[in-house]
Amino acid sequence: MSKPVCVTFKCFHECFACIRMKVSVALLCCFLLTDGQTEVQDFVANGKNNQPNIWTEVRDIRDMVVELKVKLDMAMKDNAICKNCLKYFPSTEQPKVAFSADLGMRGDLGPQSTEITLTFNNIFTNIGNNYNPATGLFTAPVKGVYYFRFTACGTQIQQSLGASLHKNGQKIVSVGQWRDHNQHRYASNGAVLQLEVGDVVCVKLLPGYTIYDSPDNLSTFSAIYIRYVM
Repeated sequence: MSKPVCVTFKCFHECFACIRMKVSVALLCCFLLTDGQTEVQDFVANGKNNQPNIWTEVRDIRDMVVELKVKLDMAMKDNAICKNCLKYFPSTEQPKVAFSADLGMRGDLGPQSTEITLTFNNIFTNIGNNYNPATGLFTAPVKGVYYFRFTACGTQIQQSLGASLHKNGQKIVSVGQWRDHNQHRYASNGAVLQLEVGDVVCVKLLPGYTIYDSPDNLSTFSAIYIRYVM
């Protein structure tokens, strides 16, 4: 016996509704999958765009290192040039060099057959200790200009007074007084000398001449450093 028409139509309607629901669900899933895939692609693309280029940064750092090395090399060369230039300029502090001394004896010395270095061993001032009272020699501690002065006294009427200033064994200036009837005779001289480090200056008694001194300090030798010169 066949089913009624109303029942058949009802079943068909239910089946159609079920199919329509399934289709809707399927379309919704497709839409969601498509939209989600688009978002994932956008995220990946944006991630790639936002990711830093490591090799570009490495190249930038390399270029920076090369530039710094060039600047460092130039600075080292400039520093070497400055150090070399400083050799030709005086230090900021002026050297303190000066001395003054007397023969420190009583009576006459000479005459001698040869030159002798006079030892002015009665020290008044010896700043820097560059004058040696035991040898009578002044040794220049620094390059520069120095002023030297010496005075000699003589008393022997029958003998002449004579002495000379020497630099490195070379006679620079001399003093002399020939025989006369005065009891005391004086002679003085000086010179401005440009010295190198280690140059030696002294006063010598001339051969055949005499020099006199007393507690009044009549025969003296002095020097002072004036300034540095190029």
